[in-house]
Amino acid sequence: MSLIRKTGQALVASAWYASHPKTAYADMKGYALSLLDSSKESWRPFGYGSTYTGRVVTDTTALEISASWSAIRLISETIGTLPVHLYQKTDNGRVKATDHKLYRLIHLQPNPYMTSAEFFEALTVSLCCQGMAYAKPERLGDRVAGIVPLAKDVVTAQLKDGVPRYLVNEDGQQNTYERGQIIPIRGFGAAGQLEGFPPFKLHRHSLALAAAAEEYGSRFFGNGARPGGVITFEKWLTDDQRKKAKEKFEDMHRGLGNSNKVAILEGDAKYHATAASNNEAQFIETRKHQIAEIARIWRVPLHLLMEADRATHNNSEQENLHFLQYTLRPYLVRIEQALNTTLLTREEQRQGYYIEFDVRGLLRGDSKSRGEYYRNMRMIGAMSINDVRRAENLPEDPDGNDLHVPLNMGPADQIREILGGNDGEN
Repeated sequence: MSLIRKTGQALVASAWYASHPKTAYADMKGYALSLLDSSKESWRPFGYGSTYTGRVVTDTTALEISASWSAIRLISETIGTLPVHLYQKTDNGRVKATDHKLYRLIHLQPNPYMTSAEFFEALTVSLCCQGMAYAKPERLGDRVAGIVPLAKDVVTAQLKDGVPRYLVNEDGQQNTYERGQIIPIRGFGAAGQLEGFPPFKLHRHSLALAAAAEEYGSRFFGNGARPGGVITFEKWLTDDQRKKAKEKFEDMHRGLGNSNKVAILEGDAKYHATAASNNEAQFIETRKHQIAEIARIWRVPLHLLMEADRATHNNSEQENLHFLQYTLRPYLVRIEQALNTTLLTREEQRQGYYIEFDVRGLLRGDSKSRGEYYRNMRMIGAMSINDVRRAENLPEDPDGNDLHVPLNMGPADQIREILGGNDGEN
């Protein structure tokens, strides 16, 4: 285990202790942990259980695997770059509530050091990796002056007398907040739990297998792309001879720079390969299977993970719609409902205010598909010329706000009246 990984685990342990100051000693009494402790069971109290491969899986392991990194990044960056607005329902439909005090925070900059894209991206990364995300509104009186994300490791959720409370470690001390003072965004989880399931814990075996396959490939090529083996001698060697023979052979033939060179064995030494080749070990198939496994965990279409073997030729609009409906929508609804129920007062909710992501950009097809859509919407009177021009980021036409409907689609008596045929004749 590398020093970097040990250091990272120590930081995780420190965060756990910081967020559990009252229970840490009782839970960990008689349990010693240090940077040099790399045993699988050592990290079980922190939720990092053992795996069949022997690798310890933490919340950062998923980010170290290229396929899961790609899936998490795809989901979080897509949600982060979606426009989000504060709307209000009116008698004439909904309008953007740009004059409301929350609009700029939600749409542009939630806090002084993050843009809206960075803020929602960070929340989504936490949801994808840990099954839970937290944010804290900074209030000045009754006004929300900012919203800052919180690391999940510093928040402990408790349910006491039916009321959820959140213990937050801040600057070395633990503060207690209620819902509204904290914005909890819960991922997929079970009844009776305040937090969602962390994917890295439930799927640690799949992630560990992907990481182990990656390590195997690195070590295989790092050792000169040759199968492992043993060197045999006719006679017993002294300790010094054994050490020198091993060092000399590895110095001459280990590493990519020495691959495929002629091996020179002295003193009746013979080399015997013992390991299976990559083909026999089905290395490539295992790697591809783990990409599909990771795609299933985060419910991302395979072609979006750059795995083209099973790619289809559906049009981009249908692919984006599938990704929106079955991958992004659960995240979007969770975030929207959490913000609406914590940032907006009951009175503001009664007045028709609500926060919502604008997903129209994901549904934009090619120019031909958009043209057909606009034409159909114009023909049924659902869109005006200016509605179309706004959707295409074009300047409005002063005379383009009228809605038109086909005359042959109205009631017969009104059609005749419009055409001047109110005498009952055809």
